[in-house]
Amino acid sequence: MKRIPIMSRVTMENENKARLISTLKDSGSWILISHVKPDGDTLGSASALFKIGLSLGKDVRWYGKDPFPERYRFLFASDRYESVQSMPDIPENSVVVALDVSTLDRGIEGMSKGEKLVVIDHHGDNARFGDINLIEDVSSVGEMIYCLAGDMNVAISADMAEAIYVAIATDTGGMTFSNTGGKTLRIVADLLDCGLPLQRVVEMLYHNDTVERLHLWGRAYERVVRLDGLCYSWLYDVDFEETHTDQDDTESLVNSLMKIKDTKVAVLFVENDKDVKVSLRSDGSLSVREIAHLWNGGGHPCASGCRLTGPMDEVIARVLDSIYKR
Repeated sequence: MKRIPIMSRVTMENENKARLISTLKDSGSWILISHVKPDGDTLGSASALFKIGLSLGKDVRWYGKDPFPERYRFLFASDRYESVQSMPDIPENSVVVALDVSTLDRGIEGMSKGEKLVVIDHHGDNARFGDINLIEDVSSVGEMIYCLAGDMNVAISADMAEAIYVAIATDTGGMTFSNTGGKTLRIVADLLDCGLPLQRVVEMLYHNDTVERLHLWGRAYERVVRLDGLCYSWLYDVDFEETHTDQDDTESLVNSLMKIKDTKVAVLFVENDKDVKVSLRSDGSLSVREIAHLWNGGGHPCASGCRLTGPMDEVIARVLDSIYKR
């Protein structure tokens, strides 16, 4: 007997949820959008929703601006993902679904030109740029997709369980971050009962590093600076060239800086052509989202990011000064 998610929320008092479900059911084609520099949540959520769409007989397409990271290639429908700079022609009776996309510029150009644009996200500072915006304060968009499957009476397959787990695990630091609640763990337990191949996923997520990636991380570790509860490091463009790595290889690196004893705030500065990508993490004592907002960035109170233009030393000085002023 097929299992329906135990935490279906079809009865929740949420007009946007009802409109979202109606729109998805009535649309013949679903266009899924993952955000720039895609991570495990946007990819896992889209993979699971792709499977839901197929199970309902929908024509499903999946787009994003950047290439699909190799470390997530095991996800269902990864071979159906297309990297595009602007929205291709959209079939009639389509709905565009932006997953884990907090602002229009983090999606792809033209994604708002469809008949309906749906935003499914868990960032509190989401710009709510869709025709329908479902924004919930939960661990991950993956958690929302799990509940959506129940709302639409779709059974969780092993492929879906795997994708949802990836979304949840990567956005909760393997269920170690403060955004992990009892509901999150109960969902993971149900995913196991639905056929989640946990050992395989753990192998792909955490035991699949390259020597080159470790060399890159080693450079960041060598530069670590600790200052009264603040820990930071940086990487230059040349570091990627010399270690034969790319920007995707920095995913979760800033999280590892939080493991250093007595660290309350961690910051990783990564040079990317003329810009410096700034990733911020906090133990909750400081809202790093407020710091990111100073430079038109955003995210969560304990995990945010932004981009600044300028030499590395100047960017570091500006960000650190903004943190100390808080």
